Amino acid sequence: MGLHEVLRDDVGVTLRLTGAWTVEHAAALRRELLDLLAETDMARLDVAGVEAVDASLFEVVHAACLSAARDAKRIQRVGPLSDAARQAVRVSGFVENGMFAEFWKDEERHDQNDHDR
Repeated sequence: MGLHEVLRDDVGVTLRLTGAWTVEHAAALRRELLDLLAETDMARLDVAGVEAVDASLFEVVHAACLSAARDAKRIQRVGPLSDAARQAVRVSGFVENGMFAEFWKDEERHDQNDHDR
């Protein structure tokens, strides 16, 4: 089951995903991302705790990124990729997509405050 937590701090708003984020949870993820973008111009996404993932996570995130850009907003990934996300992004080919390659780049992001970890 996919769980999420919304963290608000002086840096902004972060959506932290944990557990399984597969097609069964795509609608919930879409709703959460759209809610965040309704409240802020810059939303952060943390997938470090994702234990199972399929291509639907990437599709929903990319659609939300495109919608955000259309409205002069942005979604930024923070924190490291979980092992499951790292493997899935490589297999799915999303890491090769020029527009989103940087978003899923396999490196730890240091954009969160220490209390987020």
